[in-house]
Amino acid sequence: MKSGRCWLAVVCFASAFKCLLVPSYHSTDFEVHRNWLALTHKLPLSKWYYEDTSEWTLDYPPLFAWFEWLLSHFAAAVDPKIVEVKHLNYESWQCILFQRLSVIGSDLVLAYAIKEYFSSMLQSGKGSSGREKLVTLSVLLLFNTGLLLVDHIHFQYNGMLFGILLLSIAKLKQGSVLCGAFWFAVLLNFKHIYLYVAPAYFVYLLRSYCFEKTGNKHGYNITRAVT
Repeated sequence: MKSGRCWLAVVCFASAFKCLLVPSYHSTDFEVHRNWLALTHKLPLSKWYYEDTSEWTLDYPPLFAWFEWLLSHFAAAVDPKIVEVKHLNYESWQCILFQRLSVIGSDLVLAYAIKEYFSSMLQSGKGSSGREKLVTLSVLLLFNTGLLLVDHIHFQYNGMLFGILLLSIAKLKQGSVLCGAFWFAVLLNFKHIYLYVAPAYFVYLLRSYCFEKTGNKHGYNITRAVT
């Protein structure tokens, strides 16, 4: 079996396993995200960050708010009551199923990032080709115990966010510095907690992109620094 098919098999098996966790316990974060679906669907953009009917106000960066807005259109089709701002702590089986599946679906970002990262390892010559390596990497990350507990039981979208981070790193390893920086900027606009990684990105981009090597000397490129 080719490595691509093995990777796909692991992704499908991981998704099926996560479906078994749909009826499991969930924390208050479940209601947090349901409320965000409701307010981004029902309210104008100007009120997204000011609506306080629920104590769980929207406090994530703009791209995550737009992500909730996108999901809300599917949620409304599944069960219109999901996107009612006044329906606090609403937990119909349709609501639970939809929100759980939205996390499982968003994990496809992580699955894709794993494949890209593996390709970057091959490009840099630090990884050996073969399905075993890709399968091992996929299993370790898609079945990560922490992500299973926090995302598929507690309820969050950290797998998708980690996937964006991994995709950014993969692009840097492939030599696509600006593309890697772009995906990191996207990540920051999804969840601000990743600011703690920003200093490392700053140093890396300064060294690998803003400084150019000419012979045995390194020169500072002001144009690249500005861009």
